[in-house]
Amino acid sequence: MLSTAAPLLALQAVAAASPCDDWNSLEKEIRDGRTAQTSSVNRIVLLHRQLLDTYGTAAADSAKTFPVAGYDYRAIGGRNGNDYLPAGYSFYQGNRHGGHPAHDIFIRDRNQDSLDDADGKPVTIVAFTGGVVIAVNPDWEYPSPIRGGKYVWIFSPAEERYYYYAHLSSVTVAPGQVVSAGDPIGTLGRTGKNAYPRRSPTHLHFMTLSFDNGRMLPRNPYRELVGAGRGKVNPSH
Repeated sequence: MLSTAAPLLALQAVAAASPCDDWNSLEKEIRDGRTAQTSSVNRIVLLHRQLLDTYGTAAADSAKTFPVAGYDYRAIGGRNGNDYLPAGYSFYQGNRHGGHPAHDIFIRDRNQDSLDDADGKPVTIVAFTGGVVIAVNPDWEYPSPIRGGKYVWIFSPAEERYYYYAHLSSVTVAPGQVVSAGDPIGTLGRTGKNAYPRRSPTHLHFMTLSFDNGRMLPRNPYRELVGAGRGKVNPSH
């Protein structure tokens, strides 16, 4: 008589899998060029639907908080947001992507110790808006070629957008964690291939992507950053 225990356990494992864990794994495959684009697009479409089904109500907050605590839009690089350069970017090119569809938000750190020159303390990075953490990279050491260093991806079901926070010193959230605007997700640092060298001032790389049937399209959040006021840590933390 054939045992049904093994197939049953396999089905239970599939049923228990979190779309956040799956997104986290897929993001690493895309980042490192270990999966074909067609396959990646199909999987992103499926996971997007699963994320909406699972977290559409639990993470529906769309309030906004400037993502760098103690700073506001005046810390954004360039002039009036002109550091945002989306041409040439493709999410599916992973670590090899072109363009700069993001804003770099700089802190006061002349000696590059990842501490705020004003108070000598780490700078807290907070969730720009409510959502669910779908991917993290909590470890990075020079000379790793990973451009984002230590980073966090958060999905906002209310907006169907994906937010990326890169060059952190520490990551304090995990996939599947639901966050609100202002909740701390890590501290700012100098991790990442291009952020680590001394020529680069300490900054947060902040990117927003909209979803369109598998296409991950850059979206300029400058106006929303301007309107978000000063970055504050949620008082419940």
